[in-house]
Amino acid sequence: MTRAEELEPAGVPDLLAVRDAFALPGRVLGADVVAGSWSNLVLRMRTTAGDLALKVVRNPWGVPEWLDWLAEGWLLEHAAAAGGVRVPQPVAVPGDGGCVAWVPSADAAVRLPVRLHRWQPGEAVAREPVGDALARWTGETVARVHALAMKPLRPELYADRAGLTTVAHWPALVSRAREAGAPWAGLLASSEPLAARASALLEPWDDADAVLVHGDLDQKNLLLGPDGPVLLDWDVVLPSLPAHDLAHAALTMAAWRDPRAARAVLDGYAAVAGAAPRVRGSDLGPALASRLGWIRFSVDRSIDAGPPYDLDLVGLLEDLDRRVGVAERVEDWLAG
Repeated sequence: MTRAEELEPAGVPDLLAVRDAFALPGRVLGADVVAGSWSNLVLRMRTTAGDLALKVVRNPWGVPEWLDWLAEGWLLEHAAAAGGVRVPQPVAVPGDGGCVAWVPSADAAVRLPVRLHRWQPGEAVAREPVGDALARWTGETVARVHALAMKPLRPELYADRAGLTTVAHWPALVSRAREAGAPWAGLLASSEPLAARASALLEPWDDADAVLVHGDLDQKNLLLGPDGPVLLDWDVVLPSLPAHDLAHAALTMAAWRDPRAARAVLDGYAAVAGAAPRVRGSDLGPALASRLGWIRFSVDRSIDAGPPYDLDLVGLLEDLDRRVGVAERVEDWLAG
C-alpha cells in the first residue's frame, strides 16, 4: 500500500489543514492511497475518531463549470440518501454546507480542492456481469433516484457537457492522430463506420423530460458493504431521460454480454417503480455516444502525452463493436 507521504507533496493535501477545514474531531494518524482511481486522487485518511475517504478532486475535462457540477451532484447525493439509497456518509464543509474545501498541499505550494466521506468498508465489484441480487438492487436504486425527479438548478451547465461524441468528431480526431504520427492512426480512421453505427442510435430528446441521475453507475462505483451494496462517487451527476439511464444501468451491470443480469436490473426497477420502460436501441444511444467520448478522450490524452502513444485502441474498438452490436438488436438480446 502506498502511503500519502510517498507521493509528490504538491499533489497531496496537508492532512492537518483538511482536519481543520472540515472541523474533524480527533488526531490525524496518516493516509494511504486508494488504488483504482484514475481521474482523482483518493486517500484513506486515518484519524483517532475514525477513517475517512479523502478525495482530491480534479478537472480532467478542463472546463470551468466543474465545481458547479459537483455542487448539483452533492444535492442529488443527499436527496438519494434520504430516499433510501445506500451511499457513504458525506462530510459537509462547515459554514457553507458544501462538498468542496480548498486546502494547501503538503508542501504549501498550491491549494487543492478536496471532499470527504466517512470511510465505507466493503468489497469491490468485478467488472463482470453481476449476480441477480446485485442486479435487482441496482434496478431498485435507479428507480429510487428517478422517483426524486430532481431537475438541474442550472440547466445551462450541461449544454456542452463533455462525453457525448458522435461520428462528426472522427475526421478531426483522425487528422490529429495522423499529424502526431500515432501508430494507430490508420486503425482509428478505419473505425469511422463503427462510430457511424453508434451515432445512428442517438436520437434527439426533450431536455424537459430529463432528471438528474448518478451519471456513472458502474461496477467500479459499487461496494458490497456489511449492510448491502453501496453506491459511490456522485461526482458526475447529469440530467438524463429515465429510460436512457435505466437502459445504460442494465447493460452495464450485464457487462454488455449477459441478458440475465440486464433483465434482473429491469425487474428490480419494476419492483419499485411499478413498471420498467421497454428498452430500445435508441435508449442506448447516449451510452454509446459517451463511449465514443471515452475513446476520443483516450486518444487525445495519448497524443498529448507523446510517443510511444501507448493506447490499446484495438481493445477499445473491439469493446465498442460488441456494444454497438448488442444495442442494435437489444430487444431480441434481452429476450434471449
